[in-house]
Amino acid sequence: MKKMLIFTVILVGLLAAIFFVTKSEKKTDYYEKQISVEELQKQLKNQKDMTIYFYQPTCTHCQKVSPTIVPMAKDMNIDMKVLDLVKYDAGWDAFKIEYTPTLVRYKNGVEVDRIVGEHTKDEFKAWFEKNH
Repeated sequence: MKKMLIFTVILVGLLAAIFFVTKSEKKTDYYEKQISVEELQKQLKNQKDMTIYFYQPTCTHCQKVSPTIVPMAKDMNIDMKVLDLVKYDAGWDAFKIEYTPTLVRYKNGVEVDRIVGEHTKDEFKAWFEKNH
């Protein structure tokens, strides 16, 4: 009986520990640096240099590349903003976006380069290096 009680206490303690560790793990928010269409237009009008990641939360290609390009941009000290084209659907026409994911580099408020679609980690890294 004593062994059963000790076993039960240990099991409950273990399950509680697993629950709290899992609960406390922070999920990475790849889309925390949001920018609106209006704010982006304002920044570009002020001739800012910017890198923008146009995406859709439901886009399977975006879901695949976001865990690669968002941390990569951060590691390379690139202040990349993200624009949700579901939330800000005016962005499709305003920035001539045809597909997602799309990364666009602006210098002095003018588009200088873009990369569209799902690419390899090395291709994205080369694009970032070329444009920064």
